[in-house]
Amino acid sequence: LGNRRCNDLRRAEAGRFFPEKPRHIEDSLGREHRFDRGLVRPDSRHFVMAAVGTSLLFRLASGGRAPAARTLFSSAARLHSVSAEAAEADKPSKIRDRYADLEDILANNRAWVEGMQKNDEHFFRRLGLGQRPKYFYIGCADSRVPANEIMGLGPGEVFVHRNVANLVVGTDMSLLACLQFSIERLDVDHIIVCGHYDCGGVRAALANKDHGPIEQWIGNIRDVARLHHKELSAITDDEARHRRLVELNVIEQCLNIFKVNHTQRRRLRSYKNGDTFTKPRVHGLVFDPAEGILHKLPINFKALTDPLNGLYDLYADHTNIV
Repeated sequence: LGNRRCNDLRRAEAGRFFPEKPRHIEDSLGREHRFDRGLVRPDSRHFVMAAVGTSLLFRLASGGRAPAARTLFSSAARLHSVSAEAAEADKPSKIRDRYADLEDILANNRAWVEGMQKNDEHFFRRLGLGQRPKYFYIGCADSRVPANEIMGLGPGEVFVHRNVANLVVGTDMSLLACLQFSIERLDVDHIIVCGHYDCGGVRAALANKDHGPIEQWIGNIRDVARLHHKELSAITDDEARHRRLVELNVIEQCLNIFKVNHTQRRRLRSYKNGDTFTKPRVHGLVFDPAEGILHKLPINFKALTDPLNGLYDLYADHTNIV
């Protein structure tokens, strides 16, 4: 019986019997030893195999009373642990840093700081005094659309909020907090809603598929598609329909900004103050990742909001200030 079990272990070690499912082998006391590809490292597997085989023989010879076997098995386990640590240490430092300690990110940061200080030694001193951005940017969380970079702006020049598919939802307290802060405390001049082609959220809205909990969010884009169903259904090419819905979604989110009380209050005050233009001015942009170009959508907000003034205006002094 002992020889047969040890032979099973030797075949496993030789690689002739390593099935996809875990292999369980019982010892003389009915305990199971489990072996699979992911459990034992290739560089230390033979130590563990030998220890288990020796443990089985000792237990058979001593009637199950073999403390030395347990000591040997524990030693083999410790040896496996040391071997695993050594193998980890042998990995190239760049790989360990990137996936474990973020040392590459920290090194990039230090290089960036040095570069900024070389160009302007007082840059971080000014940055530490506070922010006065002119722009509030609402964009998609897609990693290909970094707000500062695509607009050619530096730190402190744009206040940013990002979410899936650049939505302005009346129940999104994170977005509303950023909007209120940008208007009332930062006093921004411009609010930008920026979508992008090849948007995963917009593609999800065009698919007849349940995406799980995020459906409650994607439903806001489906509502945009419903409002413009006639136009979208007339587009036969799927990619062209997607790109048009990206644009229509940006337009609808811009209109949602006009509905917010903070926006209306600030624009009314700006109009009464006789500012050069009514602030904050709302813009709709679309970024194309395939070419890197920002496209400004030709939106006539006056034509879109005039018919709805009686519905969405929140103040008694109804003045057309778009």
